[in-house]
Amino acid sequence: MKTKRQFHIKHYLAAFIVPGFLLLTILLSGLTLSSSLIYADNSTSKTSNVAVVVNTACTITTGGGIHSKTIDPGTSDTIEGNPINVSCNDTGGYALYAVGFSGDSYDTPNNTKMLSSLGSNDIPTATSGTGSYWAMKATPSGTDVPTIDNSYNNFQVIPATYTKISHYPNITVGATNNNSVTTPTYKINIMSNQPAATYVGKVKYTLVHPTTAPEPSTKTVADATYMQEVGSCPNTLTTGMVYQLTDNRDNQKYLVARLKDGNCWMLQNLKLGRSTSTLTLTPTNSDVGSNYVLNNKLPSPGKFHAFTIDGVINQNNSTEYYCTGDGTASDWESCYYNWYTATAGTGTTYIATQGQSVNNSICPAGWTLPTQPQFQALYNQYPSAAEMEVADPTTTKENTPTVGQVTNTPGLLLSGRCNTSGVSNSGSGGYYWTRTAGGAQRTYDLSMNTSSVVLAHNHKYYGHTVRCLVANQ
Repeated sequence: MKTKRQFHIKHYLAAFIVPGFLLLTILLSGLTLSSSLIYADNSTSKTSNVAVVVNTACTITTGGGIHSKTIDPGTSDTIEGNPINVSCNDTGGYALYAVGFSGDSYDTPNNTKMLSSLGSNDIPTATSGTGSYWAMKATPSGTDVPTIDNSYNNFQVIPATYTKISHYPNITVGATNNNSVTTPTYKINIMSNQPAATYVGKVKYTLVHPTTAPEPSTKTVADATYMQEVGSCPNTLTTGMVYQLTDNRDNQKYLVARLKDGNCWMLQNLKLGRSTSTLTLTPTNSDVGSNYVLNNKLPSPGKFHAFTIDGVINQNNSTEYYCTGDGTASDWESCYYNWYTATAGTGTTYIATQGQSVNNSICPAGWTLPTQPQFQALYNQYPSAAEMEVADPTTTKENTPTVGQVTNTPGLLLSGRCNTSGVSNSGSGGYYWTRTAGGAQRTYDLSMNTSSVVLAHNHKYYGHTVRCLVANQ
């Protein structure tokens, strides 16, 4: 289940003034020692193991358009927003958050005023007072009635940071559907001296599930400290500007940037698991819906060789991987994960539909493995090996652009891949997982050498490198 799957609804307001078992019985016919057939006196049985991974399917829908009303000076009125419908099969439940925004592209949080067409005399948010103001409340309904949080069942101020408005604690196991509705209503109070103009306010609603997932954030890569704090990748970020963030799971630091495809990407390979201890990934720190254990096997200083025969070939139960980078110049600064591990145990041979993308990954919370189309979109903006890779991909073992300056490349590395024999193709090939399956045995990856980049199918049991992203929303 997805830890922090976010779906956004924006409201505009305007005021004018299971295993199977198969038994095979072998019949030997056509031998006629007498008038009756001779049958074998034993039987053969085989087992056929079948497993299905069901992804979470949580959706948020509402009507579109601008909710508007003409209001006379010296009066109050209400504007009812469209009902926000939630359908969710996450047994951990969901939470609905709201935050006030300004700017047509929702790039500027924390401005909760209704902005005036005059460029002044904006209407602030409040619940009472001697001036003009606006406020909001939420009303629950539906088959599974959600709980309203933070007294938002009465009129409250528009939240300046993400605030939980409603939640449904858990989904009934076996239920055919979960359908809950939160309807926002906005109160507009206009003083007699309020200038005639058009005033526009905005509220964004974000669905997060399960309820144990961290609350959404208005921080971007430009103002966050930790990877897990990043809540968006807005268009206002300078394309290619390099920032550094810390992964709070192991304090590993990564360079990141918003690239020309509009998404925020790690500019360095994920190195999760380079410590010698077993690491438990949780919904609060990782892109998972429930705890997932990442096992370091066969540790040695700086290196963790984990591709045993069972761990690699049997891709449906391996939580093992291989990390390099012990501080010597000859080591590539990378970790290699098979697809099962990269997808936190959800990418298996049973995910067999070409084009199907799994939800979980070992990326930090708020970040995810790219889909095949997302890697394709990145390549469309950097359409050559020279543009996608570091300047000298055959010798550069870590991408190290300068923090605070602009990079003109994603800086992918020819860091090779791993199999039962260890790392191969370092300096000549690079392989990066997507979260999109290519069939039962293979999945999509981005494969490259010094002259070409392709989105190919590769075996799920190979150890490939990982880059994570925050999608532009």
